[in-house]
This record gives sequence, C-alpha cells and structure tokens, in this order.
Amino acid sequence: MVLVLISFYNYYENYSLQNQVEKIYNEVKEMKNYTAPVQVLIPDEKNYDKFLIVQKSIPIVAVSSNGDGVMGNLTVKLIPGNNNVLINTNPFLETDIQYSVNKAVAVAKMKTNYKYDKDFIFDFRAGNAQLIGGGSAGAAETIATIAAIENKNIKKDAVITGTINLDGTIGRVGGIIEKAKAVGEAGYKYFLVPGGQSKVTYYEREVTEEPLGFGINILNTRYVPKTIDLKKVAKEQWGLNVVEVSNIDQALKYFIED
Repeated sequence: MVLVLISFYNYYENYSLQNQVEKIYNEVKEMKNYTAPVQVLIPDEKNYDKFLIVQKSIPIVAVSSNGDGVMGNLTVKLIPGNNNVLINTNPFLETDIQYSVNKAVAVAKMKTNYKYDKDFIFDFRAGNAQLIGGGSAGAAETIATIAAIENKNIKKDAVITGTINLDGTIGRVGGIIEKAKAVGEAGYKYFLVPGGQSKVTYYEREVTEEPLGFGINILNTRYVPKTIDLKKVAKEQWGLNVVEVSNIDQALKYFIED
C-alpha cells in the first residue's frame, strides 16, 4: 500500500511539474513572438519654425571631393528650449562637424549674455553634396551663433574659413587657394583666413629631360615648393580682399552689423 501511495505521489509531482514547464515554455514563446511598438521621432522643420525666435544665415566655403572650392550656406535658428544643440542631417554630416558646432556654441555663449533658455538648430546647405565634413566652418558657425543670440544682422560681403578653438582663436585649414577662388568668383568683397595663411606654399610639378646616351633620354619629375601671396593674387584676379584674423573678435567686425 505504501508503495502505491509513493508511486501515486511521484506521478502527481511529475504531472504538476510538466504542466509548469509547459506553461513557462508557452510564456517564453509568446514573448519571442511579441514585437514592441517602436516610436520613431522624425524632426519636422516646419514644427521648429512655429516656435522660431530668430534665425541668422552666413555663407560657408569648402573644398569638394574633386578638389574644387564650393560655396554653401549655414543657418542658425533659436527656439525656446533647454540649451540643446541640434543639427539638420540633410545632407549627412561627419562627426567632426558635430564637435565643431558644439565648440562654436560654447564660444558664442562666452561672448554674449546668453540666458541658457534656448535650443540651437544648425542647418547646413551645400548644393548637391551628400556628405559634409571637416571643422573649417567653425569660425562661421561661431559668428552666426553670436548674431542669433544678439539678434544682429550679418553683413553680406564677407566669407570666413577657419576652425574654432574654445579660447576663441581661429585655427588653420586646408584648401585656401581653392576656397579663395570660389569666394572671389561668387562676388564677395572679403575673404577672412586664419593668421599666417595668406601666404600659401604649394608644390609645382617640374619635368626635366636628361640625355642618357645613344639617343635615349630620361624624364625626371620633381615637385618644387613655391609660395604665393594670396592677398595679391586674389585682388588681381577676382578683386577679393584677403584678410588674416587670429581670433573671433577680429572677425566679428566684418560680419556683425551694429
């Protein structure tokens, strides 16, 4: 009798355990088949404009992938917010642009009486470009942000290239000659460049022919460093005034209207 009871008890325990296992299995299976709803927030520029406080635009210049200078435009918008920095990602931007923009905002805050009650929206336009990168628009970003915070107009006859440092100094960039050509051909009066970069050194290809004998000549190629005065060349070719600036304070007078 005792053996029968033990057998019955074991059977009941196994049956109960099996039911629990099946229940857990079904719950796990349902969890695997469940797809949580995903909420995708897509920034709507029109919605931003409903709350727009002020916006300021400034020209920017860059060098394309094929080595040509290209003109673009940057617009800085201010809306009520909590000190966020937002960037329009059409066209797509490299991470160095994000770093540059944040430094520009930091410098602009130091140069103004910013109240920390707004969001900054940066909108880059560069023709048909699919990707924008590099920090050479840092100085322009800073100037446009200062103009937006102070709600001052930006003059229409100047372009600047240069990185921005947190102490307000303007750093060196590449492609100065190509950028000057694009700015001059676009009809601007002033082109501001980082200090020391109005004298541009480049390497010119030279090919010389050396006789080897028996009517055979060898062509030797070398690259010779040459320096040009960009101030002189730009003035002669495009009527463009190239101005060196070392910090953002020196640049502001060419852009911000009193």
